[in-house]
Amino acid sequence: MLIVARKNLFHERIRLAISVGGVAVSVFLIGILLSLYRGWNEKVGEYVEDVPADLWVASEGATDFIQAASILPENVGTQLDLLPEVETVSPLIVRPMEVVKSGDPPGEKFEMQLVGYDPAIGLGGPPRVVEGKSPPGPGEIVIDEAMAQRRGIAIGDRLMSGARSLTVVGKSAGGDFVFTQVTFVTLATAEEFLGMQPNLQRTFFLVKMQDPSQKGILQARLEANSTGVALFTGRQFADETRQRLLGNILPMLIVVLIVAFTVGLSVAGLTIYTATVERTREYGVLKAEGFTNLFLYRVVFEQSVVTSILGFIVGAGLTVLLAPFAQDIVPQFVVLVRWQDVAAIAVATLLMALIASYIPIRRIARIDPVVVFKG
Repeated sequence: MLIVARKNLFHERIRLAISVGGVAVSVFLIGILLSLYRGWNEKVGEYVEDVPADLWVASEGATDFIQAASILPENVGTQLDLLPEVETVSPLIVRPMEVVKSGDPPGEKFEMQLVGYDPAIGLGGPPRVVEGKSPPGPGEIVIDEAMAQRRGIAIGDRLMSGARSLTVVGKSAGGDFVFTQVTFVTLATAEEFLGMQPNLQRTFFLVKMQDPSQKGILQARLEANSTGVALFTGRQFADETRQRLLGNILPMLIVVLIVAFTVGLSVAGLTIYTATVERTREYGVLKAEGFTNLFLYRVVFEQSVVTSILGFIVGAGLTVLLAPFAQDIVPQFVVLVRWQDVAAIAVATLLMALIASYIPIRRIARIDPVVVFKG
């Protein structure tokens, strides 16, 4: 049976190549889009999850780290520090802002997430310093290595906002949110750079507990008895941040995935249907000789499966080979190829083969072997 299917397919090799190519393009697009989403999902929120704090405290209504729509008075930190369950409280000032590298035209502005932290405590500071020094001093800033690469920023360069400037003294890893990057200064520098009054307002407080296993209990108690504050675990806050950045992208991604699947399905289905129509007489002869419809259905299905498997191999291979090169060329093209996604694409390809064989099978079912011998 497989021999018959293979003979039908390879009789027209150019048409087979077009069909395999269509499925391969579909698989490649699906693989790249899934890998891109996985890569973004891993990067966005990585800093928040890596901060060794048990709870993030924000003002009521704040939902994520990127928007940073939180304003808390300094005394909230003092009150948290008095709780017996709490070991350390560290304030953060977080603001999204636009800066320009000294020497660049004003139109070359780019966005960064400025984080002011307390170097004496260290919570919320640079995750992993890869070059230069840390912590930064007065008027100094540690930037993310992804920002340095994308913007051509070196140690010693200055980042300017209006008349104020910060000197780059270090580079860190782990603060890349793809669409923006985290930079680090001291609390005093953040207040001066942002024009804030000293020791008055904070964006978040990071809480490290004596017993981390009790953070759920403390979170529930504070939310029930305190007004004006919201508490998140690191995972919860990271997930909210991912939803903020990627929530609007996901519907578009789903639409493109559906289009890619439809392209592969259409090409494979058209090829199998054409091959079936061209061999209507042969199928009629087989039916006249006693071959059942089930046998002929399996021939068509196996043609579709062979086409789809070949397309999957080519498309998946291109995804694995080309994705890292795309990331090198375009830093924002952060990809993560997971075997679970490859397996899911393989299942989708088999589904593609099943659907593509449906119309040709219906054509075979209507073949009348008597008509084939007329004339």
